[in-house]
Amino acid sequence: MTKTLILLSLASWPVPAFAQPTSAKPGGAELDAASAPTMSAAAKASDRGTPGEPEPSLADQLDAAAGKAVPATGGPPPATELQGGFRGFQSLNPDISVILTGAAGFSQRGPLVLAGDDPDLKGGPSDRSSGVTLQEFEVGFQSIVDPYFRADAFLTVPNMAGLEIEEAFLTTTSLPYIQVKAGIFRSAFGRQNGMHLHVQDFVRRPLINAYLGTDGLRPPGAQVSWLLPLPIFVQLVGEVFSVAAPDSSTNPQLLQQLSTFGGGRRTDLTYAGELKFFVPTSESLSFLGGLNAATGLTPGLVQGQSYQAARSMLYGADLYVKYKPPNQAVTYFSLAWTTEYFLRTIAGTPGAENGSNRLTDGGFYTQVVVQFARRWFVGIRQDLLGWPSSELQPRISRTALNLTFYPSEFSKLRASVEYEAPDANASRIQQLSLSHVNTVAAFLQFEVAIGAHGAHKF
Repeated sequence: MTKTLILLSLASWPVPAFAQPTSAKPGGAELDAASAPTMSAAAKASDRGTPGEPEPSLADQLDAAAGKAVPATGGPPPATELQGGFRGFQSLNPDISVILTGAAGFSQRGPLVLAGDDPDLKGGPSDRSSGVTLQEFEVGFQSIVDPYFRADAFLTVPNMAGLEIEEAFLTTTSLPYIQVKAGIFRSAFGRQNGMHLHVQDFVRRPLINAYLGTDGLRPPGAQVSWLLPLPIFVQLVGEVFSVAAPDSSTNPQLLQQLSTFGGGRRTDLTYAGELKFFVPTSESLSFLGGLNAATGLTPGLVQGQSYQAARSMLYGADLYVKYKPPNQAVTYFSLAWTTEYFLRTIAGTPGAENGSNRLTDGGFYTQVVVQFARRWFVGIRQDLLGWPSSELQPRISRTALNLTFYPSEFSKLRASVEYEAPDANASRIQQLSLSHVNTVAAFLQFEVAIGAHGAHKF
């Protein structure tokens, strides 16, 4: 009986809390409404521990009185809460990414049609071309500015030739019904033009990229898009650009394509309109397509300047079909088919040589990319430029086959072979006096990406 009275007496003594205080909740140290009723009146009146902590149990109080170690009921603040004070500063920094794309290759001659981010192996059209190059170095900065704007900027160094602004634009985020984009950006015309190099399925861009310029259609301008209130995705896009004249001195020995836009002055604007639609027919199959049209002045890069500042029209249609079963535990198989066609008309300049003639030419590509294993893809693409052909655009055919291995989402290795065959009887081809008319080329491309890079469109 005496021992029992002693234990009860000890249990009634106030015992200091051995637990470390927990961090306060946002807005103060108010007690949680659910836990407040469970606390005794003595615990609320005393200053044991931190307000808001549960009262130590009777067993813990007895152990503490006997000199035994008592486990802490609290703990240090979580790392996320310790870092909370720095988040305000961190959120002001944009997402930064770096993408490196390198290529090694060999070709019987330099390419007749060279895009700005194609691997430049330092060879002319009459010489063998081989070497290693850093195909592109890209740095991206992306961030939300405020509740009203988003900012994106991408700087590139293609083929170690100098720093370029690939894109730098603002996008509205709060306007009703419409979205506005302004700055330097890739036009929504077609499918491949809006893609950066690291999104391309092949080492080189399709031949029809020449119709939009060496670097594609990405001048300063503005864009307004409207998502139609329909059961399926349908988007209308209107664009206006100030296109500069192309630089014809970059590769003067190459076949000079007549750029569709860039004639006149900066105030002679280029206008474009696009209709985009997306139809997911099932969980495995979806269709994405578009109809495109653009008009502007041509720079007239031909002998005699016959078509200087002539009005040009460019029409396009594209279709992307994706089949990918959702259950990857059964198979990793997927298939993507893309095809795109351009048709161009150029009005003659009255009073000039051949000025009464209206030029019409076009081109297309079609490609299939198949995923046959978890990290392996195989693709084939057929290009045909000059269909129909004109005196400015001879017919050129190119077939490309590649094999791509993805170690992860942040790196890839790609091997590609190409066979290119221009129309040997075309006058512009004969002017080049090529030692090899039909050409075989091979490339090995590698790519790595670091940092936070935003998602790309489907």
